[in-house]
Amino acid sequence: MLPDTIRLKGFTRENRHEMIDYAAGSISNCSGWVTNHTMYSNKIIVINFEMEVKGVKELIHLLNSNGMTLFEDSLKIIADFPENLVEADKEKEIMGSINITFINDEPDIRIPVPPIPG
Repeated sequence: MLPDTIRLKGFTRENRHEMIDYAAGSISNCSGWVTNHTMYSNKIIVINFEMEVKGVKELIHLLNSNGMTLFEDSLKIIADFPENLVEADKEKEIMGSINITFINDEPDIRIPVPPIPG
């Protein structure tokens, strides 16, 4: 049975700008598209995406390389994912997110919070 969403978590010591580009490019290369992202300082980014089910396994393999390491629960998605997809399911869209933690010695970037009206 196909999951409703996939939630991936990983970390890297690589340059955050290059890794963000790599993650977004990997999503695009696996029949997906980025729908939103949230940057939490220079330590964490969450990228939300949608993609066709046929690209999920390849995306996980791509994200678990090139300097990024996915956590065990993210890799477990591959083991739990159906091996043979029904032809109709390959084109089905699935929502997901990747949470990337950047391990670096840079000081935190302060992101101002806009004032709340009212």
